[in-house]
Amino acid sequence: IQLAPFSACDYERQPVSMNKTSSVISIREQGAFELIRSLLHQGISVRVRVSGRSMQPLLKDGDTVELAPLEGPHPRIGDILFFRDQYGNPLLHRLVRRSYRDKVRYLQSKGDACGGFDNLVPEKHIVGYVRRITGKGQTVDLQAAMMRFAAYYIVGRSLLRHSLYSIPLPLKKRISAEKSSA
Repeated sequence: IQLAPFSACDYERQPVSMNKTSSVISIREQGAFELIRSLLHQGISVRVRVSGRSMQPLLKDGDTVELAPLEGPHPRIGDILFFRDQYGNPLLHRLVRRSYRDKVRYLQSKGDACGGFDNLVPEKHIVGYVRRITGKGQTVDLQAAMMRFAAYYIVGRSLLRHSLYSIPLPLKKRISAEKSSA
């Protein structure tokens, strides 16, 4: 099954269709997403080939990811989650923060290559997470200690960038002036 994530930060979108010679089916095909959801719900991991640029440089076109059922009660910050966005498009994006509203836990994700954050998604809409990535003959275990550390670093960098961009303009000018006078 080929996962064809759709994201606002993908640079170009090409329609993905069934490729009868290599048994590749688009995740957007009728029932494919529900099939993966059902398998993950039963505790069965699923391998899918990804396309899109929103998670570069970690995920590249043609890489294969192992989607696994969530372990524990909640996904962890830094996990790459598999879910549908508010428009029904399947995504693989990194969890960057959690929030609560009306006693419901919401998650906010972001593509590593994207400038902005995705809209909040109720935690119950998360289908699974990426456990491993295989590309160009190498397999990366995202649960290994070094990869968990890298995930936290990426999340921290994203949140810091976002907070710097959201500083009010007069304060930005003052900070710039202080830097130039130093």
